Amino acid sequence: MDGCSLGDWYAEELRLSVFLSDAIDPARAHFWEPLLGHAPDEVYNRPREQRVREEGPFLNGRLRVEVSVNRVDWRLLPAPGIGHHRDLPPVVGSYEVLEKDFRALMLKWLADCPSLHRLGYGSELLLPAGSLPDAYGKLDGLLRGVDVEPEDTHDFLYRINRRRTSSCGVEGLEINRISTWSAVQIIETFVDVSGDGERPPKVTRRPNPGGICRLEFDINTIPEFDRTLDKDVVPEIFNELVDAGNEISVKGDVS
Repeated sequence: MDGCSLGDWYAEELRLSVFLSDAIDPARAHFWEPLLGHAPDEVYNRPREQRVREEGPFLNGRLRVEVSVNRVDWRLLPAPGIGHHRDLPPVVGSYEVLEKDFRALMLKWLADCPSLHRLGYGSELLLPAGSLPDAYGKLDGLLRGVDVEPEDTHDFLYRINRRRTSSCGVEGLEINRISTWSAVQIIETFVDVSGDGERPPKVTRRPNPGGICRLEFDINTIPEFDRTLDKDVVPEIFNELVDAGNEISVKGDVS
């Protein structure tokens, strides 16, 4: 295998994080309703911690915004029991589809968000494989600088940051391109509760024959850059972050 397509991946989570230039009052932020056009299903306010969380349905998942005095995180997460792939843990859906919709929604929010000096885009992606050795074989094709040896590898974990200079023209702005690669096998657990109640339930664990490649990437502007970003360039930077994540998903570990 030499690379793959965005459509091969399933998303466990998509995330936008922004670090604000000036402190805000989380209780007065109310980012959800102006963006989505309706009130959130759930609101959690923690005054002592100065944190607020709003969330509700979006696409096949749950969209959540978490606000503190100097940071905002938007997350698209799986919704319980909706649209899950039978060979995977809970996912939101196809990354290729979700990336477009999440990007469009976040660009809309960024157009009128508070001033910020740093932002990041991240995702946790799963790629199903026929077996655990097959999953290692897929990683072997995506990680050209690493000899994975599919038949002899166990407990594989590879993490690297390929930093690049931003192409948006902001002096001194660099981009962290952090990717973490692994392969796993699902262990199914069955609990038999049909006994007489005097003995503990019988628990049986059975490995699923399939394997899974897992990619977690975190694409972010470097923390050393602490100047407020011009509002007009923020959408361009976000697009650059998303494109970098997509490149890693398709081409693997590239410089």
